[in-house]
This record gives sequence, structure tokens and C-alpha cells, in this order.
Amino acid sequence: MLVRLLEAQVGVRVVSASEKPAELIATARRLRPALLIVSDAQVRTLELLSHYQTTPVLLYCESIPLAGTLRETKRWGVVDYILAVSSSTDWAGEVLRKVRLHLPQATTPSLQPVRLPEVPGLPGGVVVIGGSTGGTAAVEELVRALPATLACAVVVAVHLPGSFLDSFVKRLARVSALPVVAGWPGTQLEPGLIVVAPGGHNLLVRSALNSPWQSWQTDFSSEYSPSGDQPSIDILMRSVARTVGCNVLGVILTGLGRDGTLGAQVIRQHGGTVLVQDEASSMVFSMPKSVIQAGWADTVLPLRDLASTIVRHVGRFRCVSVCSTVSVSRSV
Repeated sequence: MLVRLLEAQVGVRVVSASEKPAELIATARRLRPALLIVSDAQVRTLELLSHYQTTPVLLYCESIPLAGTLRETKRWGVVDYILAVSSSTDWAGEVLRKVRLHLPQATTPSLQPVRLPEVPGLPGGVVVIGGSTGGTAAVEELVRALPATLACAVVVAVHLPGSFLDSFVKRLARVSALPVVAGWPGTQLEPGLIVVAPGGHNLLVRSALNSPWQSWQTDFSSEYSPSGDQPSIDILMRSVARTVGCNVLGVILTGLGRDGTLGAQVIRQHGGTVLVQDEASSMVFSMPKSVIQAGWADTVLPLRDLASTIVRHVGRFRCVSVCSTVSVSRSV
């Protein structure tokens, strides 16, 4: 909504809207924007950026920052703050007033508040990938083919002991264009982030309670796994479907047993879609076959075709994602 508000103003151009704070320094140095709007959670990045250039910065905050915080960050270019997004016209007017104040005065256009659309109920979609026997190699091949521009969160659950978590995360990170992290309680789902469920725990996804947006984070479940496997694909998929709704894509890969069948059912019942790996490319066809026989598979595909299908499907998700870092530049 912040991006849309600014893009609606004559004479102002949003030159970058990134969900990845690590890109802030490189992007700002390349584009040289007239103004930066940065989440208060990323304020430390500004210290590094200040070594290269001086750019006015507005902090995007959930609450009014302490006076000491503003004084401390002033040396890094912070000139003011704006509060978390709201559908009120007062919010829009206050944002535009501060943007106008801190853009170059000689060419600042007249910025007018616009009527904001309703706050979206969901910030994006989620792809849930589950596998067992042969699943680590299958997941590696799949994420290798996912583009860096993927605009949804990805959660992976493979039946592995907890001691293999670190090595599996590093293995995926080496081949993926997307960042890969382990999913612990409180891990925030973000567009383009791959979250791996730890072995020995049943991971679930729930709404984040401390966010101004309706966003999602991971947690551990005390529920017993229907299949007896940990992490449970059924528990993970059911929680994602019940939390996110129709913007869920479930992917069942090679594996022994029936884990994922109950989860696929709940995804379909909430309007989501389920893809399964075909027999020819599976090391063990038991898990995909169970989903197919139960009638919950929308499409059966060879492993090599799953990534491109995921990308096409994600492009049809009906909701948008929220940015954490925005660069604002004067149009020439």
C-alpha cells in the first residue's frame, strides 16, 4: 500500500521495492535515490550505507520511536519516521507530507492524498513441499530451478533426523537463488524465502500476532503426527491451508508411506492446489501414489517440470506481498 500510494503521485517514482534487507546497500548505491524508506528492523544496515553515501531516510515503524533512537540514527541519515500503514486518509496525508518535506525542495511537486484501497487480508501465498525417502535430492533439484524473483514463501518438510538440519539447509542454500533458513518458532514467512522444518519437531504455520499486517510465522505443534513421522507433512500442510486459505500450493515428492495425503486433502478443501511427483522420477512412489489414489492431486508431473509449474501457479495467487524496504526517487 505504501508503494501504491507513492506511485500514484505525479513526479515521484519508486525505483526499488525489495523484501531483502541485504540488497539495500547495493541497490541504494546503484540507483542513488533521493529518499529511502526503511523498516525500523533494518536500521543497522543504514550505518554501513552511510559509509558510501548520504541519503535522507524515513523509518517505517509500528509505533512512535523513542527520541533517543531518532537522535542515534540521525548520523546515519534518518530524518523522520512514518507509522505502520493504515487505511485512513490521515495516514496517507501524513506520509505524503513527510515525503514532500524531505525530497529536494527545488523540484518537489504537489503531493495530494489519494483514497487508499482496503488493506489486503493476506500478504501473499505459500508453497509447501513435502518428501521422505529420496526427498532431499528431489528438493535440491526443485529449489535449484526456482528463480530469485519467486514472490511467495516456500516451506519444506522432509523426514530427516534433527542432526541433519544444518547440513540440509546449507546444501539447499548452495544451489538455490533464494535464501534458505531453518524454521524455528517465530520465523517469519517472507516472499522468496525458503524455510526448512527441523527434524524431531512438527512444524506449523500460524498468523503472526505482533504484525500490523496479517502475516504468517512458524511454530512447533504438540499434535501427534498422523503418520508417526517428524516433521509431519500432514500437520504442516493442514496448518498452512487453514491459516492462508486458497493461496496455497502443496507439492508431494518421493517418499515412503502416506504422509501428506491428509494435508493435501485440507489444502484442496480450502481452495488450494496440489502437485505430486510422478512415478518415473520418484525413488519411492508411495507418498505421491497415496495422494493420487485419494483423489487430492490436481496434477502429476516429473520432477524436472515441477519448478516451472510452481512459478506459473504462484503468478496466479490473488494476493500481493508487502515490502520491507522501499527506495523513492525523483523522476527525471
